[in-house]
Amino acid sequence: MAKATELNEDIMTAAVPVPKAAQAPAAPVEPKRSKPASKAKVVPLQVRWPASDVKMAKLAAIQGDFPTVSEFMLDCFHAYMKTIKKA
Repeated sequence: MAKATELNEDIMTAAVPVPKAAQAPAAPVEPKRSKPASKAKVVPLQVRWPASDVKMAKLAAIQGDFPTVSEFMLDCFHAYMKTIKKA
């Protein structure tokens, strides 16, 4: 049970801090995109990969200086499609 507080002039004039639980969460900050999305409709793709493959894909995207893993995967897909057409 909460303790009783004595009412005095200082308590009545001082601002009471709002507890963190009562505050609205701040809006998440979205990262800036290096290039705008193309006019084509962007559709999300979900895949289930082993954790080791996910880690390797993320590292390859970073080492290849891609802005996102999605950009890296799209580039890999296009390269794969070019090799299929040549065969």
